[in-house]
Amino acid sequence: MPSPSSRILPSPSNPLPLGWLRTLALIGFGVLAMDGAWAADALITVPSNATAAQLGQQELAHLLRTKLPGQPQATIERAAHDFLQHLSETSPIIAENFSAGRLSADELASRLDIFLGSHPEYTGKATTLNLGDARQRISSLLKAAPDIARTDADRQRLTEQFLQQLGALSGTAKEELLGGRMSQDDLQTRVSVFISDTRANASKVAADPAEVAAVPIVESYIKANFGTASERMDSICYRGTVDDNKTKHEFVAFKMRPNLFRLHILKDGLVYAVLAYDGTQAWEQSMGRPPVSVVGSQAEEIAISAQFDDLLLGYRERGASVRLLDRQGSGPYQLRIHESDGTEEISVIDPVNFTQVALRRKRPDGHVRETRFDDYRTVGTAKIAFRSQDLNDGVVHATTTYSNVVVDSGVIPRFFSRPEVVSFGFMDMMGGLALIESQAKNASTAAKAKSTP
Repeated sequence: MPSPSSRILPSPSNPLPLGWLRTLALIGFGVLAMDGAWAADALITVPSNATAAQLGQQELAHLLRTKLPGQPQATIERAAHDFLQHLSETSPIIAENFSAGRLSADELASRLDIFLGSHPEYTGKATTLNLGDARQRISSLLKAAPDIARTDADRQRLTEQFLQQLGALSGTAKEELLGGRMSQDDLQTRVSVFISDTRANASKVAADPAEVAAVPIVESYIKANFGTASERMDSICYRGTVDDNKTKHEFVAFKMRPNLFRLHILKDGLVYAVLAYDGTQAWEQSMGRPPVSVVGSQAEEIAISAQFDDLLLGYRERGASVRLLDRQGSGPYQLRIHESDGTEEISVIDPVNFTQVALRRKRPDGHVRETRFDDYRTVGTAKIAFRSQDLNDGVVHATTTYSNVVVDSGVIPRFFSRPEVVSFGFMDMMGGLALIESQAKNASTAAKAKSTP
C-alpha cells in the first residue's frame, strides 16, 4: 500500500488523479519537475509483493479444489480468474487486500462461497430456482435481528437498503435474487453479512456524536454534487493542462466505473505517452515503444487513483468512518475521513453550496499536502471543479485546469486494456490521425495561398 500521503482518491468533482505528476515521473517519462521529496521517491522502484500474491493464488487454488471436487484443472483456473475479476469489479479494496496478502482465509472462503453460489456453471450443478418473492425472503431473514429490524417498517426499509447495496456490489447477484435464481444458503450468507455491517455501523454512530453530526453534512454534499444514485455518471472524459510553475503540459483523461483509468499526455497536439489501469493491471506506453506493465508501488498508486467515486460516496460500505471536526464560527465544515487501512484525509466543505473547498493529507514526515478546488461548473448531474491547486506546506506546486469535460460519452471497458498488437496501439493511431490532419490542413492552406492572385 502507498503511504497515507500518496493515497490519492479522485472523484467526479476532481476526476483527474492529483498524483499524476508524481506518477509520470515514477514510470520514467521524466517530463515534470518535482520537489525534493517526490524526486527521491522517483529514483526508487519498489518491487510488488510477489510472494504475498503467490501465496494468495495458492490458497485460492486450494480452496477451489476443495469446493469443486472432480472438476478439471482448466475449470479451476477459469474459476480463479473469473473470481479475481469479480473482486476487482465489485470490491477493489478487497481485491487489493488479496493481492497484498492481507485477506484472511475465512473472508476469502466466504466470498468464494458467494461467488460460486452465483455461478453454478463451475460446480456442474443446475441452478436451483426459488420463485418466492425476493423482498419477502429478505424480510423473513431479517426477523432474526429484532434489535435492528423490530417492526415491519424497519424490515421494509432494511430490505430496500440490502437490495441497493447488493446491486452496487454485483448487478448479476441482484438480478439472480430478483429472478428467483439465488439459493437460500447464498441469500442467508449475504443477509447475515448485511446484518453484521448494519449493527456495526449503528454501534459506531451511537458511540461517536461527531460521526452522527457528520451524516447530514455528507448527505447534503452528495446531493449537491452528484444527484441521486440513478443519475450518477458511469464514465467521464476531461481535457486540460497542468502547470508545474515552469511548463504547461496538456492531457486528455478517461475514467469509467468502477476503477478504469486512461491518461493521454499530449505534445504539439500528438499523444506521446499513455498511462492506464484496466481494472487489474497498470500499464504505460511511450511514443515509438510497445506498451509495458507498471509494477510495484507505482502500480499500486495508479490502481488507487483509478477509483471512480468520491471519498464520501459509500464510505460506510467500504469500512471507512467520517467525523465532523470542531468548526470555527461560520467557517467551512471539516470532515475527517478515516479509511480501514489507517489512511486519513480531511475534506473541507463550503457550508453554503456544499462544494469541496480543499482536501488535506498529512505525510508521515509531518509535511502537509493539500489540494484546493474552485471554478465549479455543472456537467450532467455533477458539479466539477474545473481548477485545482496542489500545495506542499502551503506552497503551490502545480495548477490543473480543465478546458472541457464530457460525461457518459460511450467509452467501453476495452478502451482501457493494454493493446494486444504492440506494433500499432491506440496511441499510434491517434498520433497518426493527428499528423495526417495537420498535413492536410497545411496542404489546403498552401493551395489556397497559391490560388490567391
